[in-house]
Amino acid sequence: MKRLTWTRASLGLLGIGACAVLAGPGVHAVRAQQAGTADPVMLPDHRYDLPATLITATQIEDHKKKMIAAHDDDVPMNMVKLGGAGDKRQFGISVVYRNKGQRNPTYSVHDDVAEVYYVMEGRGHMKLGGRLTDWKRRPVSAGNGKGSVGTTAVGSKDITITKGDVLIIPAGTPHKWEMADEFTSYVVVRVDPDGVTPLMELGTAFPPRN
Repeated sequence: MKRLTWTRASLGLLGIGACAVLAGPGVHAVRAQQAGTADPVMLPDHRYDLPATLITATQIEDHKKKMIAAHDDDVPMNMVKLGGAGDKRQFGISVVYRNKGQRNPTYSVHDDVAEVYYVMEGRGHMKLGGRLTDWKRRPVSAGNGKGSVGTTAVGSKDITITKGDVLIIPAGTPHKWEMADEFTSYVVVRVDPDGVTPLMELGTAFPPRN
């Protein structure tokens, strides 16, 4: 039997090999980065300097009270940059309320802006989806950009939303508030990938009175 002889050199190579195995992909990543083939830490055409925004429950409630006093049931609170690739993407926060028994006669369709509802209070019924039969363009909205309206949608579905529910409405999906069983309010997160709505600072919807 041939006897193996270990030298300091061979032990050193064994140690390097063991470290490489333990390090796994990290070693290859370092080599790739040294060779200029790895992604940089900060990707080009991305934003890494945008501030976070806190909107408190008190601010939302105060905004809702001002909306009720102004008899306006859908008012944006703010619209900010979303970050990521490019500089167009935005998202905003609005508050919407529906009085007991309130019915909306028309469906809404937003060309580019998706919406996420979080129901804070109340209960009501909506119609979602389908295809509008009397489709027509509407004026551009400051909250959700370009879109259409109609009174009838073939194939729409009836849903009920209540306190604590979350509803996601993609851009292009017809939606209509059918009726409120009681006073209902919800926060709307509007996702605007092409920056079609104006930016808006928090607290500017209802400027202080002099």
